[in-house]
Amino acid sequence: MNVKIYLKSKKNDIDAIATFNTDTKEVTVKKGSRVSGHIGQSEKFRGAASVEKQREGSVKDKTVIKDVLFKSPSTAANFVTGTSTNGWVAWKTEKGESIKQAYSEGKNE
Repeated sequence: MNVKIYLKSKKNDIDAIATFNTDTKEVTVKKGSRVSGHIGQSEKFRGAASVEKQREGSVKDKTVIKDVLFKSPSTAANFVTGTSTNGWVAWKTEKGESIKQAYSEGKNE
């Protein structure tokens, strides 16, 4: 089942919409989402080069120009925020719950 999820930050001008597949745990960041203009370059965040590569051809002027599929919520969150981000906590459902809260193992849907 695909569920709409959101990642927003007024401070960093982030407004992303995605779908979370509750079966495969994959996340598709939707075209039109706004991502951070900054990609953190630090020893703590080793995924910076990966985010840069993923954004090539997918992001123009901080806007996602085509749907982008990720194998995990955290990889999708890193893509959106440009920093190391726990996607299970950062992505929220329409009710404001994290996907970890809403779709943790064993929780009834």
